Amino acid sequence: MADDEGAFTEGDMYSPTRDANISTLAMAMLFGSIIFATASLAARLWLAGMWNWDSGGSPIHVTLSTSSSASEETLALISHNDYTKGSSSSKDLKKSKQPLDTTSLPSIYNLLHHCTVFGLILLYSYICENHPPYPHDEKTYDRDEFFFWTILVVVIAGGHSLKKNVDIGNNATRQTSRSAIKQGMQDNRNRDENSPDNAILNRYQTEEWKGWMQFIFLLYHYMYAVEVYNGIRVMITCYVWMTGFGNFMFFQKTNDYSLHRILQMLWRLNFLVLFLCLTHGNRYILYYICPLHTYYFLMVLGVMYVGKERNHTRWWMRTKLGVLAMIIFIVWDCESYFGIFNLLHQLFLSDESVEGARMGTMWEWYFRSTLDHWSVLLGMVFAINYPITILWFKKIELRSIRRQWMGKMAVAFGMLYALRTWVKGPLTYSKTQYNETNPYYGFIPLVTYIFLRNLTPTMRSYSMELLHEIGKTTLETYLMQHHIWLSSNSKTVLTFIPGWPRINLALVTCVYVLLSRKMHNLTLLLRTIILPDDREACIRSSVAMLVTIAGFYCTAFVVDEMDMTSLMSVG
Repeated sequence: MADDEGAFTEGDMYSPTRDANISTLAMAMLFGSIIFATASLAARLWLAGMWNWDSGGSPIHVTLSTSSSASEETLALISHNDYTKGSSSSKDLKKSKQPLDTTSLPSIYNLLHHCTVFGLILLYSYICENHPPYPHDEKTYDRDEFFFWTILVVVIAGGHSLKKNVDIGNNATRQTSRSAIKQGMQDNRNRDENSPDNAILNRYQTEEWKGWMQFIFLLYHYMYAVEVYNGIRVMITCYVWMTGFGNFMFFQKTNDYSLHRILQMLWRLNFLVLFLCLTHGNRYILYYICPLHTYYFLMVLGVMYVGKERNHTRWWMRTKLGVLAMIIFIVWDCESYFGIFNLLHQLFLSDESVEGARMGTMWEWYFRSTLDHWSVLLGMVFAINYPITILWFKKIELRSIRRQWMGKMAVAFGMLYALRTWVKGPLTYSKTQYNETNPYYGFIPLVTYIFLRNLTPTMRSYSMELLHEIGKTTLETYLMQHHIWLSSNSKTVLTFIPGWPRINLALVTCVYVLLSRKMHNLTLLLRTIILPDDREACIRSSVAMLVTIAGFYCTAFVVDEMDMTSLMSVG
């Protein structure tokens, strides 16, 4: 044997950070520091006699208390098994929804505790992506299996969970006292079918809508079901449409354009994706749904903010939407003539090939945004005419049953005829051909679904609870699928049990769903703690968070430049 054959060398030393990005190293240092600080603070509180356990047969809660000569502070923290007992995001929020108080040790521990859990889930995603127990597997598509799962979950399981909206609302408030629940249920049942919870596109219905679309979208990704691509594109169009509709309704109703409100909305859209980008060293464009919704949210915000004092006048809002339509037409539909899209985005995007944008971020963003460039405007147009839609339904439902159904069937016939034309036309096109038509015809199935889903008051007052629950976490399930359900940035399948694809799917899916929902809860909790309803506090917290991330990034850069990223080099 040669002297150097099989010899242990420094190059053979396993280093988890050898191929890691600087941002990945920075996140390891950041959350490692947070975990250490959390454990240290917990030990201090315990040694000082300020840590009390209170269980009584229910999920364990940790109560931290500090006292001074003037006052006493208490804070209840949720244990890790709260979620597995069936708690919802609203339950978590009510337990730890107080903003950060830097003078209170329990408040600081509350923040560190949730950041620790958040960091551990990010660590799990990194391990699944880069150091899995078994090699990643290839995706396989089976048409029969794809439609079997779709029918089983969306139709059968979803239909089995069909409940009145008021009952779903009561299920979300189970953490309150029994007397409050009983009173709430009685009040809810006294509501008529025209209450906000049973209106057209009520919150339960839109969450259900997002839920069944999200399930099919995820299944499409898992199996790479390219033959249903055109249908999936329509679902993404529906999501973007809802961005226009929902945000328009919010701003029109509340007239709230405060900085802290905008920061809270941007946090909801971008907090998790920011840390996924940093943890995995990925570009923002890879998780294109987030920049897409952020981009169009800012578009809606800009339109609503300009001349906001006159938003409720008859023609001002319609004029603004008309101007927006002209801008959209010039920027996207006339790009080959004017080149305005490139001019507007050249400071932020480039032609360099990166992960998630092989032809460059400029082309990728033009492609992604073009597919739905009219959808957000159409959502806003629907929102501004929403009162007219409500009034039409109210008036026609006051007529006799015969006249009511004659009117509704006449509208339904027209919509179904348009849908039939779309199904036999654009839907049958190839992927490339269909992409060219989607911005202009994708609204046809969307509007048809809305009308048929709200055809009667009874249909509006019922929703499928299972799909409603899936719909509440669409952002987190979309993001986390890239690393803890699929792998290689959603290109391959994560494998825990090789040779048993269905058992592996069941195991990986259970972990994926639980962690995605936990990430949803943590995103809302941390937003409440770090970004309270106070402008100055929001600014301070945002600056502090950015400075902290930048500080750890600079530290990681220095460590990497000094080649101190392995134990051997440090030794």
